[in-house]
Amino acid sequence: MSRSNVPVETVDKSLDIIEYLESHGPTGVADIATAVGAANSTVHNHLMTLKQRGYVIQTETGYQLGLRFLRLGESTRTTTDVYEIARPQIEQLVADTNLVGNLAVRQNHRGVYLYRSRGSDEIRFSTAAGEFHELHCTATGKAILAFESEKTRRALLEQIDLSEHTTNTITSTASLIEELSQVREQGVAFDDEEYGHGLRCVGVPIVGPDDRPTGAISVSGPASDLTGEWYTETLPNKLTATANRIELNLRDY
Repeated sequence: MSRSNVPVETVDKSLDIIEYLESHGPTGVADIATAVGAANSTVHNHLMTLKQRGYVIQTETGYQLGLRFLRLGESTRTTTDVYEIARPQIEQLVADTNLVGNLAVRQNHRGVYLYRSRGSDEIRFSTAAGEFHELHCTATGKAILAFESEKTRRALLEQIDLSEHTTNTITSTASLIEELSQVREQGVAFDDEEYGHGLRCVGVPIVGPDDRPTGAISVSGPASDLTGEWYTETLPNKLTATANRIELNLRDY
């Protein structure tokens, strides 16, 4: 490994702590130290620095991430053209369908949600922006994968871990390639309880001015609500129309 590629251990450890707090919530020093493999004193010093900078706060139940991260996240996503253009379109789609609307982009071999909007309080699953998700078992992921160049898609398929999330998850590369071919032909991707039990999703790509997928949009909801023509025809048509408007605006942005 070249010298320029050697991780800085102190930064690496701070990021370990941040990522642990992100997934576990308020936690004490000892538990954090055990999780990240460091001494209590080392973790305490990292936490004090993060606390002074506003990235971590201390509560009665332990340390947790501070609101400073909201500013960073907002700064990152608002510099992305597709976010600015797609957000109002997704809001309209959510109002029209009363489902969860999603905007996702690819980051390396995973997807990340830039924006999520919930249409109904009855839908309880997480709608947090910034969450990573797998490409092989989500509608947005498959929509992006299907419309990448063959060279890029082949490289991504070598990196993706086709892990099983439900009994419906595609875990065979050959089967995934076949489905991606159908997605390209139909212009729409489906997640039929592949990422989570009881959850269905329909997604379409957003193709940028360079004819490559800038991202994808989707709507998600309970499998019991996404059935019949509503699932297979109406929602795909609404999503395609929404994606077309986003693509037109991207060309003029």
